[in-house]
Amino acid sequence: MPAVKFFKTYSVRASEISPTYLLKDFFVGMYFQDCFAEYMASKNLAAYDLSRLGLTWLTSDVIVEFGGKMPFWRENVDIAVWFWKLGSARAYVDFEAFSGGQRIARGSSIQLIASIGAHKPVRLEPYLSSIETEKCGAFESCQFTKICERGEFAGETSQVVRFDDLDFNMHLNNVKYIPRALEAIPLNYRNSHSLKSYRLKYMRETFFGNTVKSVAMAAGDSFFHRLVRCEDGLELCRAETFWTSPHSD
Repeated sequence: MPAVKFFKTYSVRASEISPTYLLKDFFVGMYFQDCFAEYMASKNLAAYDLSRLGLTWLTSDVIVEFGGKMPFWRENVDIAVWFWKLGSARAYVDFEAFSGGQRIARGSSIQLIASIGAHKPVRLEPYLSSIETEKCGAFESCQFTKICERGEFAGETSQVVRFDDLDFNMHLNNVKYIPRALEAIPLNYRNSHSLKSYRLKYMRETFFGNTVKSVAMAAGDSFFHRLVRCEDGLELCRAETFWTSPHSD
């Protein structure tokens, strides 16, 4: 029987660390994306394989939860990725991240195969029929519910999409969305709190040279985030982030 989970080990690089030499939390999501891409490459289903058919991978939703101390510079992070459910057009792909034998993060995502031009999702069965699924996901229960606006205005910032921000689809890479969302949170809050979990809902793509505005609204120990393309006012992404302080129980 084919292996259900795919594993890869990463070493924390200097470009991925905080001033305390620990891995920045949002880089875990980047490891997940890279590991998933390697998994699909092993199945001849990488983006460059699908592109020959006029198709590509798109991420619709992501949930990530952190736990345990982030690894130190040059320490290893072990990532496990697997499918746990295949719908007609949605693939539910989860991951776990471990360092030193301790789980530091886990997450769930919805992945789509879509046409390159129109980004219309296609049926998965012709492409993923050989994929084995695990019996359960990373979470005991996981629902990708709607992210609704809430809270009081906390901050706003804007950044231009640079060429090195682009992915293989020539869009702003989806792993860049969470750090851009976090930029709008006041620095004093970020310096005194740790990211506990986040949810992302991707709504549309944006391109080189576009200006993306990030707005954060505070609601207790969480924030609602919106990313908007300034050129036409269209909403690109919604997110929620949940935080904890060192003095929390």
